[in-house]
Parts: sequence; structure tokens; C-alpha cells
Amino acid sequence: MSNQWQVLTEQIAKPNLQRLNYPLFEQMNVQVWVLRLDELHPLLSGNKWYKLKNNLQTALQQGCQNIASFGGAHSNHLHALAAAGKLLNLNVTGFIRGYGHQPLSPTLIDATEWGMQLHWLNRLDYQRRYEQIYWQELASRFSLTNPVYWIPEGGSNLLGVQGCQDILLDTPNYQQFDTIVAACGTGATLAGMISVAKPHQQVLGVPVLKAEPWLQQVINDWLIKLGTQGAQWQLLSDYHEGGYAKLSTELVAFMDDFIQTTKIPLDPVYTAKMMKAVVDQVKNKKIASGSRILVAHSGGLQGCRGMKQKLTKFRDTLSSGASSFD
Repeated sequence: MSNQWQVLTEQIAKPNLQRLNYPLFEQMNVQVWVLRLDELHPLLSGNKWYKLKNNLQTALQQGCQNIASFGGAHSNHLHALAAAGKLLNLNVTGFIRGYGHQPLSPTLIDATEWGMQLHWLNRLDYQRRYEQIYWQELASRFSLTNPVYWIPEGGSNLLGVQGCQDILLDTPNYQQFDTIVAACGTGATLAGMISVAKPHQQVLGVPVLKAEPWLQQVINDWLIKLGTQGAQWQLLSDYHEGGYAKLSTELVAFMDDFIQTTKIPLDPVYTAKMMKAVVDQVKNKKIASGSRILVAHSGGLQGCRGMKQKLTKFRDTLSSGASSFD
């Protein structure tokens, strides 16, 4: 195990719990605490650290100096993996969905500056990203030096899910909360949290894309692999705003007001949709009066840069007094 690994793990902070001062919550007699996973480390934070840490440790134990994974141009996972490669002096390769003739996103600019090698896959090839035989083809085609440690898109493998168990296990007295809420994309983070939540707790997942039947099955499959049913859980599937990275004037207005009121930053892809769901559930008494709610801030704030133009258009629409945006 490298000295860099010890140095890095000592630099990762334990998540801080922050009580939310939000008028509606006081009015409805609920207490909401935000688990600030976004503050763990300047470069490696959020749920992405928890999904990566067991994979990185295993790669180092196996003597792999080369790590490869997949993602889109704004991927929080690839951003975190590139940062880990820089901090641990590893060779990291990212296979990107799309075409290389387009300008690099802010996410990929960071990744290349940190040393990640980028290779582009068209949509048809990218569909094979879960096939291990395809990983071998890619390693050969792009002359990756063996051994290569492969991490699935989003860091969503069993080691990643097990790492996400520590999100709650690292939280002091997490058993005191009645309801636990997290945004979900692949379902790995939510599955890890469900598996260690207590029977009296309700875990709510807020999907950020249209995926409820698929996501429900994926989470159940992870729980079976972990050998636990965990706590009660439910997906709140009405807050995706039309799909992954889709926005609405209502969501942008909510996000901007929430940030101004609480001084807690949100991103429009994950955490804004999650907090909007929490506010809506409390407002409509779906979460009981007197409840203590833990909300996991999964980070992903770097991705706001890639949404800047879209956010500006929505904000211009709001400032003009229009009620909708096409």
C-alpha cells in the first residue's frame, strides 16, 4: 500500500452534520440536517469518494497502476477518479461518451490537467461499457499497460456499494433520524445506505432520471448481494423534471431561493431535485410532524459549470416574468 494512500485518507474529513434553518421546516415542526459530503476534500468529495475508496484501495493492493472507467463529459465520477489519479500517482484513463471534436467540458479540462487520458466512444460502442470482454478489447486497442483495474460507470460495483455503507456509518448517531434522503442515479449510493439503516428508519431515494422500474430492481439486486434487506425504503419518482440533467423554471427558482436562504450550495442535476422533493414531502405532510430528517448532500457541485448556459437561460426567463421555458 502506497504512502500516498495513507496521506490521502488522512486528508478526507468525516462528514459534517449541519442543521437547516428553513422557514417551512420550522412551520411544519420538522428538523432537517444536511450531511455535508460535499465538504470532505477539495477535489475528492461527495458520494463519489465513498464509491471509489474501496476500488482504489483494491487496485493498489493488487499492484495496479492503471485504472480505467467510463462516463459522460460532465461526469462527477470521472472528475473524482482523475483527482484520485493525481493524488495517488496512478495512470487513469477515461472512456467518454461522445465525440472528441467538440470543445472539452470544464470537467474534462480538469481531468486532462490532472493527467487522465481521454478516449471517445460513440453511442453504439458506449452501450458495451458493462461488458468485461469489451474492456479487454479497449485495453488492446488503446495500448493500456496491464494490469488495468476497471471501474464501472459511476463507480457502481459491489465495492462501490459497500463503500457507500460508510456514508451512514461515518455519521455520528445516524440512528436518531426517522427519515434519510438521498438523490440517486445508478442506485448504488442509496443501496449502500439502505443496507445499514435501522428498521425504524425510512430511506427515501430521489431519482434524477426516468428510471423507476429499472432502478427499483437494481437496488433490490444490490441488497441481495449485500445479504440484507436493510431499512424500509421508497423511491420518490416525480422530481426528475423530465430526465437526467433536465431543468424547469420552477426547479431553478427553488434552487436559487434555497441557496440564498440557507447558504448551502446545490447543483441542478442531483441535490436541487433532492431538496425540492424534501420540501414538497414536508409541505404536503408526507413526512410527519416531529420527524428528524437526514439529507445526504452528495456533492457534484463541479458539474454546475457545465450547466451554466442552460441555467442562465432559465434565470433570464424567470427575470422576464415568463411562466415556462421551452
